[in-house]
Amino acid sequence: MNLLKPSPNINYDFVCSVYGGFTLLGIVLYILETCVFRKYNDDASVSGELSTTSNASLKEIAESTEGLYLIFSPFFPCLLWALFVRREWCELAGVKEKRD
Repeated sequence: MNLLKPSPNINYDFVCSVYGGFTLLGIVLYILETCVFRKYNDDASVSGELSTTSNASLKEIAESTEGLYLIFSPFFPCLLWALFVRREWCELAGVKEKRD
């Protein structure tokens, strides 16, 4: 069995969309952690105590989502693999349609 050869009974459009969605989710979580939530973690460590309840809630969210993007990091290489196999799958489908 070749890993780069598409299986005829798998819809690689769906596979690519799922891998792409989870890759995008990982990227969004990384951006949130590095750009948005870092401010709340830094504010809490400098001042020692937060001024408002809203900031306390955002600090709690920032702490609970820290490193969460790492869970979704394996989806990126899987997306690359699926895109390659999908290209082969589309070429095989195009050849099959031309024969019919």
